[in-house]
Amino acid sequence: MTLTNALRTATNAIAVNAKQVSILSRNISGVGNENYVRREAVVSTGIYGTIRVDTQRYVNRSVYDASILASANSAGANVIAAGFDRLVDLQGGDNFSYSPAGLLNDLMQATELAAASPSNSAVLSSLVEQARTTATSLNQFYQDTLSMRATADRQISDSVSSINRLLGQLETVNNQIVNGTRMGDDVFDSLDVRDEILAELSDDIGLKVVPRGNNDIMVMASNGLLLFEKVPRLVSFQSTPSYGPATTGGTLFIDGVPANGSNASLAIDAGRIAGNLELRDDILVRQQKQLDEISRSLIELFAENDQSPAGTKPTSAGLFTWSGGPGVPTSAMLETGISMSIRINPLVDPQQGGDPELVRDGGINGDADYVYNSAGGAGFGDRLLNLSAAFSSLSGFDPQAGLPASQSLLDFASSSLDWLNGGRQSAHGAKSYSSELAIRYKETLLNETGPNLDIEMSRLLEVERSYQASAKLISAIDEMFTVLLNATG
Repeated sequence: MTLTNALRTATNAIAVNAKQVSILSRNISGVGNENYVRREAVVSTGIYGTIRVDTQRYVNRSVYDASILASANSAGANVIAAGFDRLVDLQGGDNFSYSPAGLLNDLMQATELAAASPSNSAVLSSLVEQARTTATSLNQFYQDTLSMRATADRQISDSVSSINRLLGQLETVNNQIVNGTRMGDDVFDSLDVRDEILAELSDDIGLKVVPRGNNDIMVMASNGLLLFEKVPRLVSFQSTPSYGPATTGGTLFIDGVPANGSNASLAIDAGRIAGNLELRDDILVRQQKQLDEISRSLIELFAENDQSPAGTKPTSAGLFTWSGGPGVPTSAMLETGISMSIRINPLVDPQQGGDPELVRDGGINGDADYVYNSAGGAGFGDRLLNLSAAFSSLSGFDPQAGLPASQSLLDFASSSLDWLNGGRQSAHGAKSYSSELAIRYKETLLNETGPNLDIEMSRLLEVERSYQASAKLISAIDEMFTVLLNATG
């Protein structure tokens, strides 16, 4: 080998070393950044001995796709678990001190105590007060449930705004990547930025990313609806500021196609937006229906019947009434929103000039045909005994509430509590599983595609040793040239 060829080889080696150092330095700076993908320097030799260094960016596409979908599932599960936690908190936390089941049990005990002491006006007043607590708690719990639906609706709207914003950013970065790839530019930093946008996007909505030529991508929601192809597709949603008992939440549209509700052939199934849709339209609506059935049945339980020989008059509201009083709602048929209007009958409320003894005697609404205590005895307890027994008597409920249709009021309230506990337990199980899965996929992705400080430093030392060897070779060639020039001089 001539000295000229040796010098050319050494200088090429130093140039390769410089390129490798630059790549390794970028990798080291990216340690700890889960969105940074490790770069690799691939050294190749041309047919004329030229040395070329190409930079490659390695991504495990299957692990990456699984990771962003796992993140979306985790975000949705977190929303649902938080929703169940909030419902539990509204009922008094883990001891469920304000749950309908607990309130009804307290009311039954107050009724039994009044039946044992029907002549005690203080005990009758206590029964009325317990009834007030029950009605007020049902009012508040129902209103809080509606507020939760409104909150979920706002969060859906926030997710839609975030999705559209991120899709706009994705268009800008993706255009830079595609144009840069065509021009042969280094687009690796832009690819990292695009992955970061997709990761943030996947928290709001599940994604499927389809690679295309020139590093282009097409992005679909996890249900198959198109979100991005060259340009963003519009995600739209009309928010509902407040919720009433019969309010139906707005529909989510992706590129003009319904993504939730009965008209959606492809319902959204992952991400925060899916979790809030399930919470708003399924879980909380079911809780509303169960509360309404409890309130309806409670009004029916304390209702008064015509005690005259003919017995033809309709059932009339008793201790509890509602916006449709003094009539009584239809048995075993859901009366939407009745939990908002249930209250104690003002005619038995001492605070409104009512008489608590009417609960014992009957005829609350002023019609003598509804009086049970026809003899007017202060020790009459039959009516109260029958009322206390009715809590455990078989009754009918609307199947729309999602619970067995034939059971007692106490059992129905207990079933509602079991549904809440079971849903909470299932939601937290799903949250733990999906969160752990998302963490594991991120760790796997980071291990496969992310930089490792120990490895990068080890490679840097190898490059340093190669650089030192090339530098020594150049120094030796320089000495030889010096000797040669001196000899010829």
